[in-house]
Amino acid sequence: MHVAILTFEGYNELDSLIALGVLNRVHAADGRVSIASPRPRVRSMNGVVIESTSRSRKPAPQTR
Repeated sequence: MHVAILTFEGYNELDSLIALGVLNRVHAADGRVSIASPRPRVRSMNGVVIESTSRSRKPAPQTR
């Protein structure tokens, strides 16, 4: 099974990264956990930039 944590521009690090860490520890050996976002890189509300390991199918509109 593949669990994707949807992460968007302005995300909260606690929501996405803690979920990623916990799910990676408890997930079955044949499963996969990843960060999915509409763009290759997203910036958190505090300026932390992460790269997605999965892409959503429909790209989000660019914001400025």
